[in-house]
Amino acid sequence: MKVLGLIPARGGSKGVPRKNIRKLCGKPLIEYSIEAALKSGMLTEVVVSTEDEEIAKISRDAGALVPFSRPKSLATDNSPTIDAVLHAIKSLTALGHTYDAVCLLQPTTPLISSTIIDKSIIKFKESTTDSIISVREIPHNFNPFWAFIEGGNDCLVSATG
Repeated sequence: MKVLGLIPARGGSKGVPRKNIRKLCGKPLIEYSIEAALKSGMLTEVVVSTEDEEIAKISRDAGALVPFSRPKSLATDNSPTIDAVLHAIKSLTALGHTYDAVCLLQPTTPLISSTIIDKSIIKFKESTTDSIISVREIPHNFNPFWAFIEGGNDCLVSATG
């Protein structure tokens, strides 16, 4: 199975400006996701989707591919991630790259490990589902807008309905 490791990283952020390339323990935040993806034994390629040239350079220097530029219209505060994913797949297909699955890795999850990536892909391959998502238990005072609850049959549903 050919699996694309896709890291969507836009340049603009109102909450924490330039968060994807802010330094954490001396490295840009995005480098942690790139390093984990590159260490994975299950990802065919690691691609960063961005509209930002500085993010693109940092990503390339870290070993990721940045073979296209994401349109600015898909890099706004209101742009759904799925639109960036679909754009990446279309752009990569036009370049002759095809995949059986996409592993979406957020640059704001620096503690992801190659082991978790590989275990997730194995679980996906062994399942009959169309997608999987990694989750963790959250504190009781967490905003429910970002939460999921168990919906039976190993499925999650939005906590906000």
